[in-house]
Amino acid sequence: MGDLDNKTIIVAGAGPGLGRETALASFRQGANVVLAARTAARLDAIAQEVDATGQRVARVVADITDEDGCHSILTTTLDRFGAVDGIVNVAVKSSGGGGLQSAGDFSTWRETFEVNVFGTMRLIQFALDELKKSKGAVVMVSAQTYHAPPPAHIQIEYASSKSALTGAMRHLAAEVGPDGIRVNEVTPGWMLGPPVESYVERTARERGVDAGTVLAELTARMPLRRMASDGDVAEAIAFLLSDRARGITGQTLMVNAGEVMH
Repeated sequence: MGDLDNKTIIVAGAGPGLGRETALASFRQGANVVLAARTAARLDAIAQEVDATGQRVARVVADITDEDGCHSILTTTLDRFGAVDGIVNVAVKSSGGGGLQSAGDFSTWRETFEVNVFGTMRLIQFALDELKKSKGAVVMVSAQTYHAPPPAHIQIEYASSKSALTGAMRHLAAEVGPDGIRVNEVTPGWMLGPPVESYVERTARERGVDAGTVLAELTARMPLRRMASDGDVAEAIAFLLSDRARGITGQTLMVNAGEVMH
């Protein structure tokens, strides 16, 4: 028996890191999984990995910033599995670092907010009626940088979008709680997976040291002395989607090996 038996989970932004791990974790716990992203080849590869039989996985090429894309995700989910029990949006955009002084005309901010905030909320809005029927759950993905700005790498645009998402999460939890829908978020810090692994390897080459040295420097400030992986974050997401978390809503769960505590 799995924590997500007979549930159908939508994973939007299903890329090779956290999206893939979330899909795999949900499937292991018994869920049907609907994968959504903009790249067909990537979706095909992840869908094959999740369930080679195709019986408990579906994929949709869609952009969550587009209403037609959100409609397509919902329609495919209902056509294949007949219900929506959970939504996780892993899709994310950031133009990189920088502060207010380099914001210019805020055009990159608008692009980031369109994906991180409006895209996330648009998809949830489309699915609310189905989530009410299933008494389902929503899990958003925040970021540690919003809670604790790293002085060496200001990310005001990205952090602002994640801050907005947290505010939306709490208010949405209050709005739809009477309908039985739970809304929470996970907040990763450094997350060991493809993006961070690439960063560690690149930094090691630039400094002429081995990757283990760079990783050790990053984890030295973490009480667990290791970095949470994208798989660790995915397991936390699967828990919040499950009925084991039925008494939890409006909360932020930090999955960061203790680097920042709240």
